Amino acid sequence: MANKLILYIAMSLDGYIAEKDGNIRFLEETPGPDPDLGYERFYQSLQAVVMGGKTYRQIKNELSPEKWPYEGMPCYVCTRQEPPDDSNVQFTSLPPGRQVLELIAREHAGDIWLMGGGEIVHGFMRDGLVDQYYIYVMPVILGDGIPLFPAGFPKVELALESCKSFGEIVELVYRRR
Repeated sequence: MANKLILYIAMSLDGYIAEKDGNIRFLEETPGPDPDLGYERFYQSLQAVVMGGKTYRQIKNELSPEKWPYEGMPCYVCTRQEPPDDSNVQFTSLPPGRQVLELIAREHAGDIWLMGGGEIVHGFMRDGLVDQYYIYVMPVILGDGIPLFPAGFPKVELALESCKSFGEIVELVYRRR
């Protein structure tokens, strides 16, 4: 089975994935009829996760300091910082892109979750490597924050696969043409 790189992420209506300080509280403030939003099914379909160093540190230090939430799932972290000792993840100083996917593909065949912010997403998009985009649009306008696609992203032609609503949340699924 070929590896498919999937960006699975939520954002505000105005395109921000977090407030300026990295806070993602707005994600929890939107009630919906199904708080899972298909996450469990998506997660079970994966063979690995790749994320950036900032996302890794936010998970470890703020979001889930007591327990690694992806226990048993192969996780790869692209970081330029000295990696801590953590048996839950494999660190690489390779920049996000083709070499990282080749590293993961040597060990895992199947879908890979691209988790994180604009920097790591940009690295994989620059090389045309993101195959599918699951974007959850939350019914809030933040007005400022960390954008999902900051200026300088390459043009990417997409095809809409599906559009669903979960209460006030909209799920958009695109694939690269």
